[in-house]
Amino acid sequence: MPAFPQDSFDHLVGEQILAAFEQTWDGLGRPGTWWTGAQRMAIAEASRSAMDDGPRPIGLAIPALVDLDHVDGSGISDLALEVVRRVTSESGRITAAWAAEAIGLMGPGRYVELVAMVVLTVPIDIFCGLLGRPRQSLPEVVAGEPVGGVPDGVAAGEAYVPWLVDGWRGPNVARALSYVPADNDRRLAMVSSMYDGSEFFEMVWSHRSLSRPQIELLAARTSALNECFY
Repeated sequence: MPAFPQDSFDHLVGEQILAAFEQTWDGLGRPGTWWTGAQRMAIAEASRSAMDDGPRPIGLAIPALVDLDHVDGSGISDLALEVVRRVTSESGRITAAWAAEAIGLMGPGRYVELVAMVVLTVPIDIFCGLLGRPRQSLPEVVAGEPVGGVPDGVAAGEAYVPWLVDGWRGPNVARALSYVPADNDRRLAMVSSMYDGSEFFEMVWSHRSLSRPQIELLAARTSALNECFY
């Protein structure tokens, strides 16, 4: 049974969007590249909690990453939980120095996949909330170990994290999570379903009721409200 049937929404939702949501949900509880299915679910749950709690007040002491528990057991470490919170609800406070420290402590693979889990689940939760639909229950965990492995062509570049360097064509945000290709593919499918369709390189978009300038204006305003530093 699909996780996001059309009749679970009070408003008509495009089939491409529903298909992208299903693709994302199907992959959440499965072993990833660097995290187990159980750990991926723990990250998703921690991200939801961070959304509910919101950002910490300015002036509140925030623990130093180096002082947190870095050992991952059956769940995730205090370090990972702190990174989830920062990425989910305090992204405006992310600096190059903070990211470098977090990546150095966690490793680039685990850091990028953690970010992927946040950016895969948060938009769907917000979408459901805007349409008056309860959050979808997280999927069951699929047993197994992470597959590991670094994609060919990934190297340090202009981003905080390693990404595909040679032969890339497209916006940088599209390759931001290319260190974890499976999750990046799910993210790009969701972006296409709700944003650019298959017409990113076209100046005139015809797949939406809104024009491209109107869509880009909404995207820019949303980024500003979310304190996106990109």
